[in-house]
Amino acid sequence: MDTEGVFRLEREMATPGREWLKRQGLLIKEEFSTPWGICDLVGVSFSQERVRQRLNLGQREAIGPPLRIALLNRIPDSEAGETVAPARLESEFNDLLTPCEIQRALRNLIESGFVVTVHSGCLQKLNGWVPLHWRIVALELKLRRVEEALNQARSHLRFATHSYVGLPSELALRVAQSTRRRDFLNLGVGIVAVSPTHCEVVVRSQGQSSAEQDKVLQMHCVERFWRTRVRDN
Repeated sequence: MDTEGVFRLEREMATPGREWLKRQGLLIKEEFSTPWGICDLVGVSFSQERVRQRLNLGQREAIGPPLRIALLNRIPDSEAGETVAPARLESEFNDLLTPCEIQRALRNLIESGFVVTVHSGCLQKLNGWVPLHWRIVALELKLRRVEEALNQARSHLRFATHSYVGLPSELALRVAQSTRRRDFLNLGVGIVAVSPTHCEVVVRSQGQSSAEQDKVLQMHCVERFWRTRVRDN
């Protein structure tokens, strides 16, 4: 059967794509916004042990927007025994946030239990659970535009541990068996063959090294799933 003709719209591919992610035990969000556009489907799996560690610290709230996450990441971990002064943070972030915005963000982090004040008003963060996730899987669905899909899926690797292009089965198999397969492999992007009833991986995503990923963006992605995870806990 020619599955390219079965799907009239890309959104019709979302149901089998969602089921594919669900079978992997992932929490799922659709039309996931990123700095470069929308990713059709994103799935996240959490580390149960690290979730427990975070909840034991009383950190039930989501951290918040990316700049607050960047600010938190700059504060030394309490286990390291180091501290940072608020004035130092104001100096480092003065091109992104006003002193009032930094003070407000720090107050939020303290009230949410992520940061504590120690001697002389200096700051430490209570951590031990980063990263919270095991896997982040991005799925970009396209009926035909393979090159566009590949470029988008490559961008998703800035936060995802694995990124896939989902194509109608006939097209996916042709691409996987063509010279274009090498382009996907070189970029760490996989291919999923999508039919109305199921999905099949025909090229596995190799992902990117941890050093190549945007840690703030990745953490922000996971935080967007946090409230759902807490409700299920």
